[in-house]
Amino acid sequence: MMKQVVGCLFFCVSSISFAATSVVVKPLSELLAASYQSAPAQVINDDHAVISARLAANVDKVLVKTGDIVEKGQALIQLECRDYHLAEQQSQSELKALQAQARLARQQLSRAERLLKQKNASLELRDQRRAELASLLAQEQGAKAGLATSELIVERCSPKAPFSGVITTRMVSEGSLVTPGTPLVKVLGHESREVAVHLTEAQLESLQALDLNSQDSVHYQFAGQRYPVELRSVVPLIDTRARTQEARFSFMGDSVALTGSSGRVIWKESTGRLPIQYVVSRKGELGLMQVVEGNADFIRLPNAIEGQAAQVELPSETLIIVEGQHGIKVGEAVVVAAEVVAE
Repeated sequence: MMKQVVGCLFFCVSSISFAATSVVVKPLSELLAASYQSAPAQVINDDHAVISARLAANVDKVLVKTGDIVEKGQALIQLECRDYHLAEQQSQSELKALQAQARLARQQLSRAERLLKQKNASLELRDQRRAELASLLAQEQGAKAGLATSELIVERCSPKAPFSGVITTRMVSEGSLVTPGTPLVKVLGHESREVAVHLTEAQLESLQALDLNSQDSVHYQFAGQRYPVELRSVVPLIDTRARTQEARFSFMGDSVALTGSSGRVIWKESTGRLPIQYVVSRKGELGLMQVVEGNADFIRLPNAIEGQAAQVELPSETLIIVEGQHGIKVGEAVVVAAEVVAE
C-alpha cells in the first residue's frame, strides 16, 4: 500500500514539472545594448562680414588676397583720399586760427576787467569782450567737431578687419571707383564656428539626459573625422512644419570642422536599449516577458516600435525571459532552466 502512495505522489510531481514550460532568464542589465542617436547637422559661422566702402573714392591698393589670414584691426583696402586729407588739414588750420583768436580775446577781456576796476573802461566794453570770447569759444567747439569728422572720414579711407579671420572673397580691383555701400571684401571669423542641428522633442530629451561631463558624450562627424561638441543653447521656437527645434553646439578643444561642412551630430544614449529578439507582441502591444512567482508575466513597453530596439525603463536587475518568450502565454507556469545573474 505504501509503495502505491509513493508512486502516486511521484507521478503527480512529475506531471506538474512536465506541464510547466522551461525558460531561460537573464537580468536586464546584461541584455541592454549601447544605443546611439544622430541628426543631420551643419557647421555655420555667423561672423562672415561683408566689408563695404563708407565713402566715394577710387581704390588705391588692395592689401589682401582671397585666403589671407587677417587680424582684428588690420587694414584691408587703401582708398585714394587726397581730397579728404586736404579737408582734414583745412579743419586743423581753422581750429588753430580760432584757438589763437580765443587767446587774444581772453587777453582783451582780462585787460578790460582791469581797466574797469581802475574806472578807466566802461562796463559796456567789458561785456563786449566777454561776448567776443564766448563767440570764439563756440566757434572753436564747432571747429573741433569739424576736425573730428574729417579725421573719421580719413580713417574710413582704409577699411579694417572687424575681427580676426580669413579673407573669403575679394570684390574690387585697384583703380575701381567705389561709393558708400560698395562691397570690398568678405571676412570669415575664426572664433564663431558652431554646429546647427534641428532636433525632435524626443531627441532633445535624450540629449538633456546625458552625462555631459564626459568629453565624448556628443560629437560632430564629418568626412570620417569626429569633433567633440557640447550643447550651447536650444532656440525656444518650434518649426511648425517639421516640429523640430534648432540647437547650437560649440566645438570643444582646438579641433574644429570647416564652416559649411554637412555631417551628423551623434550621441550615445544615457541608457541602452533592449534588442528586438527579446521584444514580444501580446494582443497588439509590444513588451517583454518576465518570471513572477513561477508564472510568465507580460510587461508592456509603451514606447517600443516594431522592428526597433526598445527603450526600457525598468530596474537593471529585472529578470527577463530570453528563451521561450515567444511561445509562452501570460500567467503560464514556467520553470527557470538557466539564470545568469549580473556580477
